[in-house]
Amino acid sequence: MHLPELDDISEQTITRELLDAARQGWTPDDLRHVLGPAVVPLLRATHPRVPGVAHPRIAAAWDRHLGEVADDTPAALDHRARQVLAGDLWRLPAFTDTDVYTDRHALLRGGDPASGPSPAQRRARQRITGLLRKARSTTFAAEAESLVAKAQQLRQRYRLEHALDEGPEELGDVVSVRVHLHAPWIRFQFLLLGSVAVPNSCRTVLSGEVGIATLLGHPDDVRHCLELFTSLNHQRDYFMRHSPGATAAHRRGQTSAYRRSFLFAYANRILDLLNQATMDVPADAGASGGALPVLARRDAVAEEVRDRIFPHTSGMSFGHRHCHSGSTDGVAAAERSHLGPSRTTLNSA
Repeated sequence: MHLPELDDISEQTITRELLDAARQGWTPDDLRHVLGPAVVPLLRATHPRVPGVAHPRIAAAWDRHLGEVADDTPAALDHRARQVLAGDLWRLPAFTDTDVYTDRHALLRGGDPASGPSPAQRRARQRITGLLRKARSTTFAAEAESLVAKAQQLRQRYRLEHALDEGPEELGDVVSVRVHLHAPWIRFQFLLLGSVAVPNSCRTVLSGEVGIATLLGHPDDVRHCLELFTSLNHQRDYFMRHSPGATAAHRRGQTSAYRRSFLFAYANRILDLLNQATMDVPADAGASGGALPVLARRDAVAEEVRDRIFPHTSGMSFGHRHCHSGSTDGVAAAERSHLGPSRTTLNSA
């Protein structure tokens, strides 16, 4: 993007920058996540020109997202606000997942019923979704543990039973969705997302500077990961604030160290528990184990697509001052939420 002189920024200039952002794969939901709700009137002004420059998947997302945003038009941006907005737009990175991009809201709703899952598959998904929503809403630890573990086990059984019906996984079967992570603790939330993703044959990449993670995999697996992560991330925040050591850490002025250790331990213990819940489902649940190679292929294909779309990634370090009570409480909270994946945490370069 070309950033104009800061003393000459009009709303037309902002519109051109937004059009350039759409060309680089940005949707209205993404832009609102980074720039805030004040950008909505300018998104609407840009919208008619987006189909001429953006990938068809991105242009379709502009139609959907702006159709779902309330038309509460804020006051016009003043000169200083336009300066800040132009600077933020100029620094936006380009997305490289547009060929497989899928709108997360449409995916969670199940897409087009005419080409979607069978009634039996729908019922199975509804059971899993219901368990995770109930786990998210409960503060009774034992109940949350039972609900989330049951959801993961049902999901694995569902995958085994239906994998052979879907046939071998191909590169074209992978979709990407974008997960908007809100400060604070964006990297630790991403670590938790990775812990959910890998046991379910998905992969993740983080654009840390804008707080947006890309989740890649088979549509069914991605849908489950989104619902599971939403439930666990809610529980993670609750337990981080209300676990036994939280008050003592605050009193000692060690809240930051406590929370970092808690979050790291929570995500890694979730990885262990999710893997265990998945392995607890017998392989013969899926046509005498014949589904296992199909699921292994799903995992390999998700990794292939990630490496192709995001060839320049770097490992993420989680070095921090250790707090014993934070680690202990993080493990205990994970066991009360119940779950866990491989530490595949990549940061987009």
